[in-house]
Amino acid sequence: MALAIASLVTFALVVILIFKQPAFKLPFINKALRVDYGTAPVLGVLILLATFSINQESIINGIVGNSTVQPYAILVLFMALAYICISLDSTGLFAYLAVRATFAAGNSGRKLFLYFFLLSSFLTMFTSNDIVILTITPIIYYFAKNTKIDPVPFLIAQFFAANIWSIALYTGNPTNIIVAQAYTLSFIEYSKWMILPTIAAGAMCLAILWVIFRRKIPAKTVPATVNPATVLKDKNGAIFGTICLGTCLACLNFASVLHIPIWQITLVFASIVASRDALLSKKDFKRGKPELANGVLFQNLKRMPWKIIPFIIGMFVLVESLLASDYLKIFTQNLNFIKSNVVLACFGIAALSCFLANLMSNQPMTILLTKILQGLDFSGAASAETAGLYALILGSNFAANFTLIGSLAGLMWSKLLRDKGVKISFKEFSKYGFLIMPLTLIAACSVLTIEILLLL
Repeated sequence: MALAIASLVTFALVVILIFKQPAFKLPFINKALRVDYGTAPVLGVLILLATFSINQESIINGIVGNSTVQPYAILVLFMALAYICISLDSTGLFAYLAVRATFAAGNSGRKLFLYFFLLSSFLTMFTSNDIVILTITPIIYYFAKNTKIDPVPFLIAQFFAANIWSIALYTGNPTNIIVAQAYTLSFIEYSKWMILPTIAAGAMCLAILWVIFRRKIPAKTVPATVNPATVLKDKNGAIFGTICLGTCLACLNFASVLHIPIWQITLVFASIVASRDALLSKKDFKRGKPELANGVLFQNLKRMPWKIIPFIIGMFVLVESLLASDYLKIFTQNLNFIKSNVVLACFGIAALSCFLANLMSNQPMTILLTKILQGLDFSGAASAETAGLYALILGSNFAANFTLIGSLAGLMWSKLLRDKGVKISFKEFSKYGFLIMPLTLIAACSVLTIEILLLL
């Protein structure tokens, strides 16, 4: 019992530290250590080790995993794809597409609203929600500032679109990867079930966004004056990166047929892109260009989300310690009711995952709930199991749109806007989230339920 309490308290402490991100002054040196999502899970593991509340096996499982979930494979897949997208972004391609969208909208604020929603949706499908949020957000801010329009409707639409359309493909969100790997879903198998719910959710979200913001979106705006060609820094690099990303995603479709782990495929293409960046860096160094002294490769590596590595591994280890506790066994038993009903499994798990993600963020929740679902005996209830695992994916993505603490993307997005003087409070964001997302979640779950009932 004491070990179970220690694991539960430590897990809760880590979640609080991730949200609060406190700074502690280090003794003897005039520096402060900020505890954030990269350090909090590691600190939690150290506490468990110091109190003898965790064993070596749990630590190994948190890094290497088992036959169903391998944290290292999840990390390699995510980081490799992240590098490809960051390298593609460094060419100016995403900024170019955003500027082209503003040109296409002309002086129509309503068209611009729609185009930014569609652009965020499209890019998220083929990159990831985090990449799109951190790339498109500054562009919307600068455009709104220069044209003297309220950026909030455009920012909310872009953020919500990114966290909905990230469901469509396996690679759209790390939470998708966690669940898909745990259940050995192929790239095609995953998309087969998730495309239609994503379309339903996207359409519902856009419709409600329009109703809410229709009076705040200006009918006329100042047309864009920036030449799109000026923001496209490396046309050849953009073409090369797009081909690499497209080929990589195409190869992922055949990974199960070729019996090649998908993390190996993404690693190969990331290596190809990094090799080109390294050659560019070498050429720039020889040319003595001061503005590129650090090189393209170095700059792209600097932008990589390195903190996600200790975060994911640390949270996997913490969840391993929780799995040994009686609390989770009781929690698992209370979920037995979903095994007999597809509708309950779909709507119940989707709602539960949204709720839990806004208590602990979506990635820890996904790791935890995946393990719990795998602990349920679904023998003879394959339809309910399928409904549950895909509903978990829906909830892990949608949760980010309910409150700012539903995902790390929300915290980073909020900080990025605060640094630029745009304040969207927790209350204001949650107001939009609870107006838009319940119906959006119902639309996606309804389509998913119908799919499963008809096809399984």
